[in-house]
Amino acid sequence: DRLVIDIDSSATSQRFNGLDFTSSPIRAIRSGERDDDTLRIVLDLETAVDPSSFTLAPNSEFGNRLVVDLYDKEPRPNAAVTAGTGDRPAPQPDGRREIVVAISAGHGGEDPGSIGYDGRLKEKNITLAISQALFNRLQSMPGYKPVMIREGDYYVELKRRPEIARRSRADLFVAIHADWYRNSRARGVTVYALSGDRADRENSARVSQKENSSDLLGGVGGDLAIGNFDDDVALTLVSLQMAWSMEQSLIAGTRILESLDGITRIRKDKVQQASLQVLNSPDIPSILIETGYLTNPEEAQRLNTRGFQQRMAAAIAQGVMNYFYETPPEGTLVAWQKANGITPGSYTVKRGDNLSEIAERFGLSLAQLKASNSLQSNTIQVGQVLSLPGAAPIPASEHTISRGETLSEIAQLYRISVAELRAANQLSNDRIMVGQVLKIPSL
Repeated sequence: DRLVIDIDSSATSQRFNGLDFTSSPIRAIRSGERDDDTLRIVLDLETAVDPSSFTLAPNSEFGNRLVVDLYDKEPRPNAAVTAGTGDRPAPQPDGRREIVVAISAGHGGEDPGSIGYDGRLKEKNITLAISQALFNRLQSMPGYKPVMIREGDYYVELKRRPEIARRSRADLFVAIHADWYRNSRARGVTVYALSGDRADRENSARVSQKENSSDLLGGVGGDLAIGNFDDDVALTLVSLQMAWSMEQSLIAGTRILESLDGITRIRKDKVQQASLQVLNSPDIPSILIETGYLTNPEEAQRLNTRGFQQRMAAAIAQGVMNYFYETPPEGTLVAWQKANGITPGSYTVKRGDNLSEIAERFGLSLAQLKASNSLQSNTIQVGQVLSLPGAAPIPASEHTISRGETLSEIAQLYRISVAELRAANQLSNDRIMVGQVLKIPSL
């Protein structure tokens, strides 16, 4: 197998020798200039691929660019699940698979996204930093496999992002963004899911294009190619799947909002619905998180600090875990954990909560929850982080202190005592400084 790329009126000064093609379908790359002034590049392949390409306009550093993505037609033997493969995540040694969360850092490359109040801060950098922190947090949690849609400063087309998530067999798609508004006082987090009107348009478009489409609907029993059905049946299948996806998106978004409440300001306390192309998967619950406003100086400065990015990522990860703990996919390690009384770890108190309802949600007695958190009464506060007994501990890590944080808040975030945090960092009192890096001991 091979892939041939012809580029008119072009030449190359580059050699393709010595490239590392490990974990790729490429065996070798060769090139040559033809008599008609065309440059031909040939990719010799180990396996058949589905190629996809797009162009990028020149910028101050590079000229015109052609980006070619190669997707496996069939899963490669013994290949790890990456953003380009289509097989289910490899099962754990005990046969229970990991939950896959696709993380899409907004914008990238030539598309900077929103520009901050100072004219220098770029959304693409903030979203990538928070996404990487979220990736690291989920990767450290048993039963979860995060997948990055983009891992660096380059652009991935909007329509390609859910496609990559689908090929990775994602159970949830999370897009990370930062907002902009002409009024610098605007601030706070907003979480979005797909709107019903956009869903209807997407359903109809999928059916009208099904003869030339490789669209699949994922299911417990495998995948269904909608091109195998007549239009009426295909529309019914897509509509049912999209309705399920939207319902789950709203639930997942709500759990994430609950977890973020107390970590940062919540602009809208309910999941909003909008016509967003990146959220249009009928078979993957999908949400978009606007993490704050870069046009608000105070909020932009917080979003640009490593400590706050970590706190934001930790809260999003906790919301994701709370969502999957409620209705874990069959055959996953999380489903086994729930069946055996192992909880997601912690819960951030939101407005309207009471201790009895929280205990009931996670299958605990009120006495267990109070004992685990050294509570003398049933009084709790919004933003308070409760430890859930039976949870796996958060692995050891570091935390960079942001403006306004206290030692007590940091201890609550990582579910350890203030005394343990002091001891791990040889602190004689609770005084800490912005930018100081604390060691977070494992329990």
